[in-house]
Amino acid sequence: MNNLRDLQTICPPPTVPVAQPHDWEQVEHEVGFQFPKDYKELVERYGQGSYAQFIDVFQPGSSFPAVDIKVAPGEILETLHSVDMHGFHVPGGLDSLFPVGVTDNGNYIFWRMNPRDNPGGWGIAVNEPRGDRWDFFEGNLTSFLVAVLSGAHRVPMFPGDLLAEPVVFDVY
Repeated sequence: MNNLRDLQTICPPPTVPVAQPHDWEQVEHEVGFQFPKDYKELVERYGQGSYAQFIDVFQPGSSFPAVDIKVAPGEILETLHSVDMHGFHVPGGLDSLFPVGVTDNGNYIFWRMNPRDNPGGWGIAVNEPRGDRWDFFEGNLTSFLVAVLSGAHRVPMFPGDLLAEPVVFDVY
């Protein structure tokens, strides 16, 4: 099974390459850990943009700090630490989470980095922006996108009409 190929069938990528090649070794050094292979392939194939006009995957070197994987996660994790200290605990603990995306409704998409030294085995978690609900997906980021955009996995906090329109990838 090739999740990237499946995603390209459900949500075609840009016809003209828009992503600049990344120095992944340098980006991983700056962030402090190795990224999953599927994430790097996803970023290289799609570039910056929005899946189904709803899901944005963080990118290295984005011109938009809110979706730059080297900038946005720090602010998000700081907020989660504050929320956690006030009694809204994160299932599984904050130490295993790293933000990798965001939705138009303010949901954050996280890697569940457990174990931290096995990026190919990380699952996905999605939070409720103004509540304490979480959704968990056992699979990598690309398989999560395939499952959500095909309707095979429903995230309860996502809009019910998410798939009402044809699923497209909008470059920005």
